[in-house]
Amino acid sequence: MRTDNMEHKALFTIPKASYSTAIAVTKPLPPQRVITGHKQTDAYLWVLEVIQLNEPAHLEAAEAALAKIKIKPQDAQERYTAYLRRSGAHPLQIAFGSMSMDNPENYFKNARKAIEEAATVRGVFGSYEAALEDTAAERLMLVGELADVYAPFWGWTEQEIRDECMEGQRCFDRDEKREEISKGFAAQLPAPHMLSDVVREMMYWRWLYWQRNRASRELGYEYGDGDRDHITHRESYLESLLSTLKPVSRKEAIEVCQWVLKDDRFSDLGNLTHAIILNLVGSVPNA
Repeated sequence: MRTDNMEHKALFTIPKASYSTAIAVTKPLPPQRVITGHKQTDAYLWVLEVIQLNEPAHLEAAEAALAKIKIKPQDAQERYTAYLRRSGAHPLQIAFGSMSMDNPENYFKNARKAIEEAATVRGVFGSYEAALEDTAAERLMLVGELADVYAPFWGWTEQEIRDECMEGQRCFDRDEKREEISKGFAAQLPAPHMLSDVVREMMYWRWLYWQRNRASRELGYEYGDGDRDHITHRESYLESLLSTLKPVSRKEAIEVCQWVLKDDRFSDLGNLTHAIILNLVGSVPNA
C-alpha cells in the first residue's frame, strides 16, 4: 500500500510556534484630529482609529475613552456620513467609510482577532518580515527559468513597463503561459503519494496565505499580501490530482470527500469538482 511521501510531508507540515510572541515595538497612538468639526464625533472617530491599530497596549485605553464619550454611536455615524456627503465623497467611499460605525463592539472583536493572528505569525516566523520570505518549498519552485518566469515583469512589453500597467486579456494570456511553463512545479517538488499528501499541501498554502496576509497588514500594507501566481498554479495542479490520484482506502476516500464537501473552494469548480467526487466515491480497496 502507498504511504505518505515523508519528504513532501516535511515541506508542507504547518510549523508550530517556536518564537516569542512578545511585541518588540508598541504602535504609537494616532494624533487627535479635527475632522467633522463636531468634538464628540471626532473623539469617537479617534477611538475607532485607536482600536483599528490592533495594538494590545491600547485596547484598554480605547475602552476607557469610549465610555467617556457622550455621543451615541448611531449619532456619530450619521454625523460622519453627513460630513462625507458635504465633502463630495463618492457614494462608495461614504458607504465603506461609515460602515459599522454604530457598532464599536465589532471593532473590538475584529481587533482582538487580529491581535491573536499577529501573535501567531510572530510565534511561527519570529517577525512579520520573515513571514513574507520564500519558504523552503518556494525556493525549490522558483529556480532557474522558473525564477525568471515568475519575476514581476516577465512577459511585459516595453510600453507596459513604461506605463506600469498590464490590462485585460494580456493578463490572462501571461498567466496561462506561466502555468503552462511551470506544469504545476511537478518536476521541482516532491510528489504527493496519497490524497492525504495533496490535502496537507493545500491546507499549508492556505495557512501560509493568511499568515502572510496578516503580516502584511501589520507592516502597513492596506490590502495584505497579494496573490502569488506560483502558489495559485501549484494549487490548480493539486486540484487536478484530487480527481486522478486514487484513494488507498475507503477511510482516506471518506475523509478527503468530507473535506472537499465542506470546503467552499470546491463549490464552484464545476466539472473538476464532479471529477473529484467521482474519483473519491468510485471503487476503492476494502482496507
